Amino acid sequence: FAEARRARGSVVALSVFCAGEGCLQRSLATALLCRMWGSWPTWCTGVRTQPFAAHAWVEAEGQPVDEPLPADHYRTIMAVGPHVPPTTT
Repeated sequence: FAEARRARGSVVALSVFCAGEGCLQRSLATALLCRMWGSWPTWCTGVRTQPFAAHAWVEAEGQPVDEPLPADHYRTIMAVGPHVPPTTT
């Protein structure tokens, strides 16, 4: 979580597009920066219905990273988590 928070902070500090309303750019840049550092948070997209809004964010250790709204504010539509190799039996 701390690494994802640090990545998000770096992205927001360096990009005007990511600091404002650019949730898609911010979340992708955060996930890719984490990947460059050797980890991968869960990248998520979701919606709320009343009023309709779409959103993208990253999660680490099961919680959204520095999002201003509660975790259940958006319904997750798609999540891309870290690769877990299949186990052999």
